[in-house]
Amino acid sequence: MELKEKKKRRKETLLIFILIPIIGFLIYIESKSFNPDFQLRITNTLLFFILVNLNIILLILFVFLVTRNFVKLIAERKRGIVGSKIRTKLVLLFVGLSILPTLVLFGVAVKFVFSTFNYWFNVKVEQAINQTLEIGHIYYKQVSNELIHYSELFQKGFVNNGELVFENVSLSKLRPKLREYNVDLLQVYNHKLQPLVSLTRKPVEQNLDFKTALAEPLKIRKQITSVRALPYGDLAYTITPLEKGRLWGFLVIGRLIPPDLVKKLEAVRKTSEDYKQLFLFVNPLKWSLFIIFSVITLLVIFVATWVGFHMAKAITIPIQALAGATQEVANGNLDVNVDVEASDEVKMLVDSFNQMVTDLRIAYGKLQEQKLEIERRHRYTKTILENIRTGVISTSASGYIITVNPAVEEILGVKAGDLIGRPFQDLAELFPEFSQVISDVKVGERLEKQIKLKINGRILSLIVSTTLLKDKQGQPLGAVFVFEDITQLEKIQRMAAWREVAKRIAHEIKNPLTPIQLSAQRLRRRYLTQFQGEPVFDECTQMIVKQVEGLKKMVNEFSNFAKLPEVNLTLNNLAEVIEEALAVYRSAHLHITFELNQITPVPKFLFDREQIKRALLNLLDNAVASIENQGKVEVAISHDSFLKIARIEVKDTGHGIPDELKTRLFEPYFSTKKSGTGLGLTIVHTIISDHQGFIRVKDNYPQGSIFVIELPVRS
Repeated sequence: MELKEKKKRRKETLLIFILIPIIGFLIYIESKSFNPDFQLRITNTLLFFILVNLNIILLILFVFLVTRNFVKLIAERKRGIVGSKIRTKLVLLFVGLSILPTLVLFGVAVKFVFSTFNYWFNVKVEQAINQTLEIGHIYYKQVSNELIHYSELFQKGFVNNGELVFENVSLSKLRPKLREYNVDLLQVYNHKLQPLVSLTRKPVEQNLDFKTALAEPLKIRKQITSVRALPYGDLAYTITPLEKGRLWGFLVIGRLIPPDLVKKLEAVRKTSEDYKQLFLFVNPLKWSLFIIFSVITLLVIFVATWVGFHMAKAITIPIQALAGATQEVANGNLDVNVDVEASDEVKMLVDSFNQMVTDLRIAYGKLQEQKLEIERRHRYTKTILENIRTGVISTSASGYIITVNPAVEEILGVKAGDLIGRPFQDLAELFPEFSQVISDVKVGERLEKQIKLKINGRILSLIVSTTLLKDKQGQPLGAVFVFEDITQLEKIQRMAAWREVAKRIAHEIKNPLTPIQLSAQRLRRRYLTQFQGEPVFDECTQMIVKQVEGLKKMVNEFSNFAKLPEVNLTLNNLAEVIEEALAVYRSAHLHITFELNQITPVPKFLFDREQIKRALLNLLDNAVASIENQGKVEVAISHDSFLKIARIEVKDTGHGIPDELKTRLFEPYFSTKKSGTGLGLTIVHTIISDHQGFIRVKDNYPQGSIFVIELPVRS
């Protein structure tokens, strides 16, 4: 489109530069046509009308060009093309500055020309020219009359009694007569047109021949007067037939009209002819000049419009390109470059814009690099916050919560969306234990406090660390609250303490139990027969042996709890281990259905086969104990390839576990069974923890419990 527009502009410019010389030439020719001395005089009617028609065509052409430019300008303005408004103002400014003086000059010129035509082409001027021409005619008439009179006087001297006589006439006497009568030529011809007498005065030549002029009087036998043009003036002459009954000859006398007078009379005559000719074209000439002035006026307007357009384009095209480029920059395109022809301050503006875009592109590149670095750090920080087990809450300077990581949701049991945007003080409404933490926060100090929270029936032990954030000027930016759940840590510490207690108890009790049991058995063997009638001895010794056996069993449990072996990781098949554990219970408990459900195949991975089997046996034993009559125990296993964990779910249809007991279920010496030691689930928890896994309990619907074990899959 740009190439077509440029070609179109070149054609228009070429047409303008061709038309302007043509118009100038035609105006020159037409103006010269009013000069009588010009070769192409207006007497050539065809040429005149050709010029007039050409002027009309040029007038129409310029009207079209000017109108076209204005229509194009208005159309661009209506379409809202960038730069059209300033282009319109510039064009109107140029046209306004040129059209006012041009129209004034046009009006004055037309008025002057029309007034001039009306002044020169009127009745008085025509009468003056005619009267001047009439004076010339009268003068020639007067000369002719005088020549006729003098010819009669000369005739009397040449004719006597009807005879042509020359013998008695002295030529010397005739010469003074020439001066007396102011005659410059006297010739006498016989009837055969042979010259008989020839007298002249300078500058008239002696041998002027009038034989040709004598043909008419010879024919009509009458006197004639005429004028003969000579190089030195006009010769007015009279030819008089000399006859008296018969033709004897001819008398020719003439007077020379002075050349100055002849020229003046000729000029008057030509002026009269031109005036009459011009008078026929007065109105066409008026309108021709009107058209010429109109063409010149429109030419000036067109040139002003054209100059205005081109000057406006010199400004608006760069501005339009700059506006488009600015829009591109606003849309985010910093690779734009304005490549337009410009000069002066506009070129400086274009160059400055290109330099600005280049600087912006460089700055944007650096900003993008910084942004990517910030985003990388943000993602890194976010990843850390999302994956750490420590809860983090950050607040703004005004105390509103702006960040809550997933660990907070897990620890406090609330959604992040319910906290973000709320004042941190609202946390005290949800958890009253935080009110003391909030009240203890002091400007510029770091606070660390341990609190106990009861959430969903569970007692959590938390360490809350609070840090106030400040900028370099010491202005507060907000605060960071860190929640660390040490409930499991306390359990582990308690577990370690209980292990130490169990170890010491087992050591202190195990040694005297064997002698006590042996002594009681020895007393029974030796003295039971002697106390046949005394049941007290039998009952007491039997009670001692039985209780010692119970104590031994309990000591063994303590010993096993205190001395769990180190984890021996080997590559094993989890499904096989579970199937071995289920096989033990299928034959012993026929009223219960045992099933293994492999939801997704679990690959072989590293774990301690014997310890995992021991943990499963403990869980199966608890499941069987919770089922009184008919029931079902299902062990479901699955593999999460994304998290890389193997999940074991031991489901039973027993009486279930109350919610208030679930939090203490894995504590040492806590049991729901009357005869339980409270170490079974503690040992299971220890085994799973040693495998870096997790165990939890939840309800099985419609009844029963589900123990969920998650072990890391490592190959």
